Amino acid sequence: MKKPHILAVHLLNDRSGSPLVLRQSLEVLADAGYAIDLLTATPGAPGFLSDLPGVTTHALAYHWSASAWRTLLNFVLIQLLLFWKVLKMTTADSTVYVNTLLPAGAALAARCRGARVVYHLHEVSLRPALLRRVLCAVASRTAHQVLYVSEHVRTALALPVARQAVVYNSLAPAFMATASRTPLPRRSPEPFVVLMACSLRDYKGVPEFIALARTMPELLFELVLNATPAAVARYQDKVAVPNNLTLFPAAHDMHPHYHRAAVVVNLSRPDEWVETFGMTVLEAMSYGRPVIVPPVGGVAEVNVHTHTGFAINGRNLPALQQALGLLANNSACYVRMATAARQRAAAFAPGCFAGQVLATFRAGQPVAAHLPLVPVALGELAEA
Repeated sequence: MKKPHILAVHLLNDRSGSPLVLRQSLEVLADAGYAIDLLTATPGAPGFLSDLPGVTTHALAYHWSASAWRTLLNFVLIQLLLFWKVLKMTTADSTVYVNTLLPAGAALAARCRGARVVYHLHEVSLRPALLRRVLCAVASRTAHQVLYVSEHVRTALALPVARQAVVYNSLAPAFMATASRTPLPRRSPEPFVVLMACSLRDYKGVPEFIALARTMPELLFELVLNATPAAVARYQDKVAVPNNLTLFPAAHDMHPHYHRAAVVVNLSRPDEWVETFGMTVLEAMSYGRPVIVPPVGGVAEVNVHTHTGFAINGRNLPALQQALGLLANNSACYVRMATAARQRAAAFAPGCFAGQVLATFRAGQPVAAHLPLVPVALGELAEA
């Protein structure tokens, strides 16, 4: 019997959240017996989509450029290339799995072939606005079904597609197993390490994180940037980095960072980049690390304010200082939040994610949104 065919498409294979989630989906589908081809570009170090067992990868010639015009030209050219590749690689029996809004050419080609199109959407903060409108229009007219990583993404995009569902991201079972072996803390850690992992972009809150580290010399700070060692070195030459802050390039293994961390923060600017989920936040919580995240977006659906951490605008430096000071100096409060964080992470079970992904591709029917449980109150927040 011929295996059902899936052609997955993702533009840039790096170590950010959207390729990580796609990897998890493709692992589920490969284990279920699907024949999977993957179109993606890996211009630098291996990304999350590299070396996927059971998946045949076809390389794309695409890369991001510091020049906006070159990036736009590359983007237009890759759409044309995707269109022709998908035309050649699919039949009416195929399903084209489009990860993010960006591979629009793949969706258009799939409809020309009469193939089914499933979108998996992670982002809302696409610029310029005209590009976002065009990509949303393509998705609206080509998608048979849309999966969203959070309720925030679903409501923000508001695509008029009949079959759609929220499928919350999940951690890989191997990651959760490793994290669960780390004992929950019995007091505030010493040294107290504040960790942030993000892209090397100002709108991700990198300047705010550096400023926060400069104002709290009694704490240690680690910043893991999704960038090459050369790019991190160039950035460090331009910016005055305080002595209590260490910068790292993209990490293939985040476990050592989570082991050292006391708190994990996300300082993305809500007016420039709304986080749609936040995999690093969920990873941190599985380690039993309290988090500090923006008060809006999908990441606010993961965190429970004053239970698993705090919801604070990254530009509110006094509030960030107060929250970190409380967690560093009040062990009872820190332990309660660490325990709640691990309990909350357990609600995003890999089995639920796998079941929803399989239901989507097997039957083509809408799946119910997975709404993780809010943990019961663990007592009132301790006074500072």
